Amino acid sequence: MNSIVRFLKNKNTVTVIGVIAGIAILYIGYTITLNKTVKPTSVPVAARTIQPRTKITADMIKYVDVPESYISENALTDENQILNYFSNYNTMIPEGSMFYNESVTTEQAMPNYIQTLLKEGEYGVAYTINPAENTISWGIMPGDKIDLYMRVTSDEGSVMLGKFLENVEILAVTDDEGNNVYETSDGSRTPSKLVFGVQEDIFLLLLRSNSLDIEIFPIQHGAWVDDSEATTKLTTQELIDYIKARTVQLSTDPTNSTIEQVR
Repeated sequence: MNSIVRFLKNKNTVTVIGVIAGIAILYIGYTITLNKTVKPTSVPVAARTIQPRTKITADMIKYVDVPESYISENALTDENQILNYFSNYNTMIPEGSMFYNESVTTEQAMPNYIQTLLKEGEYGVAYTINPAENTISWGIMPGDKIDLYMRVTSDEGSVMLGKFLENVEILAVTDDEGNNVYETSDGSRTPSKLVFGVQEDIFLLLLRSNSLDIEIFPIQHGAWVDDSEATTKLTTQELIDYIKARTVQLSTDPTNSTIEQVR
């Protein structure tokens, strides 16, 4: 026993053990690094070239084995992050390429997404929310139906105020940069525009009202209103006549309205 103790206390022995331990640590570290570098990992890649704005389906994805070190942090390795998503509007994904965060997006994030929500014959309108009325517009969500009220101040100073459009369905609520506010749930995006679609005759009335001293503001329906089957309607004829009397009607204006008008 004493001989073993003396052996371990010997400086040369300690040096040799230290060298052996150091070599072992280096070897283990090298082996781990090497295995990580060459260890094959299965990742999804494009089975064929995917053009921009294309919905990615199962037949567009295949799996290949690549060294783990080849996989960058922004590569998508989970098929659930790719399948039924879209190739970005400015990105072509070559055959055999991995999928990356920048090359794949949701349908809602596509620049032309809102246009796809418009019904036949509708024109898109982006109503800018006045900061002073932000509290009124707060809480309006896509799918909600609202009314648009109009306020007119005449040259004599009298005020005409009433409902102009009824049951306008909101397609999207966006912030200043055009991002859908309700894509996130952290409240980081502030509503800036209400997007909806109307037929051409209503579209022209709204455009022409922008050139007049007219204010338009949204009003939400109460929870007691069942508007699930309600359609968009023009309401106050005096407001319609006010706009028409102060703007020029053109030969290209639609002669028939497909929207019910309430008089």
